[in-house]
Parts: sequence; structure tokens; C-alpha cells
Amino acid sequence: HAPPGAPASRDHIISFNPESGVLFVAGGKWTTWREMAQDVVDRIVGPNGPKCKTLTLPLLGRDGYSPNLSVQLIQKHGMTQDTAEHLARAYGGRAWDVCELSQPTQTSWPRFGVALAPNYPYQEAEVIYACREYACTVEDVLSRRTRLAFLNKDAALAALDRVADIMAIELGWSETTKQEQKEAARSYVESY
Repeated sequence: HAPPGAPASRDHIISFNPESGVLFVAGGKWTTWREMAQDVVDRIVGPNGPKCKTLTLPLLGRDGYSPNLSVQLIQKHGMTQDTAEHLARAYGGRAWDVCELSQPTQTSWPRFGVALAPNYPYQEAEVIYACREYACTVEDVLSRRTRLAFLNKDAALAALDRVADIMAIELGWSETTKQEQKEAARSYVESY
């Protein structure tokens, strides 16, 4: 509710619509999502209800994480710095699990982590990992698991067939299902 021309607030607000009974949260920023969740839950349960514990619950990926994780990944798995930094940011300590799925590149450097698309840090091993985390469409992997579709439509289209091949093996797709997945993903990516 800032006046015209004022800088936009990055705080979140919670409001309740008495007619619909719906509680809304608006605003905020990506880095405060847990605080926003806590405020919403606390508002729902009321002052006499149990307090939300989200800020004190450890997130997946904290085990095995350290500030120099990307350096450790480079040293152990012989991957590029961009890839190691991406894996550390995206998976935390679970980056080790992704790296264990990496295949040799058949080059002297990087030694492990076959890229899905040139000049992007996303690896084939991430597709396998995503399937094991219940990804079930090519579109999901290209858009949400790697964000490649959002970043570069052409790179996503170039990676699409390989993503489908990996997912077909991992998920036991028939050739028909794989083709349907490719067509649906291609249609989705081309909409950008």
C-alpha cells in the first residue's frame, strides 16, 4: 500500500477474506519464504495454537554441506566450477548424491558430469536424480528441475531428446510414452 512512486516493499502481508474464509499472503521475497510460512501458520492456528517450527527445522541438503562444497566437488569429481557451484546451490549436501550418478565425460576436463547443453551447468545425472525425486515429465525436468526451458529455449530443445532418453530408462517408459513426452515437452518449450 505504498504511495505512487515510492519504492516497492519487499515485506510480505497476510490478509483474510471473511466472505471466502481464505487467508492470503502477498509480497515477500524468495529468501524469506520460511518466515512467510511461519507467519501464515501462526495466523491460522491463532494465539493459543502450537507455534510453527519451520525456522528451526533443518532443510534437506544441510547434511554434507559446507561453504567450500563446490571446491570439494571439483576436487573429487573433476567437474567445472560452474557445475560445482550450481550443484552446491541447488542440492546442498545432496550434491554428493547427484555426483555419484555422474558419468565420465570421455575428456580430460571436466572428467565427470556429462552436460545436458553446452554453456550451462546442468548435468545428465540431475535428470536421473530428478526421476528418483518423482519427476515424471520431460517438461518438469526442463523447466522446474533445471530451469533450462526458462533460461534458453534453444538449449532446452537441444537437450530434450537426451532428457527423454534418460527418463525412459529410469522410469521404464515404452517408446510410445517417450514419444508422447517429447511431443508434450517440445510444445511446452516452443511456447516461450
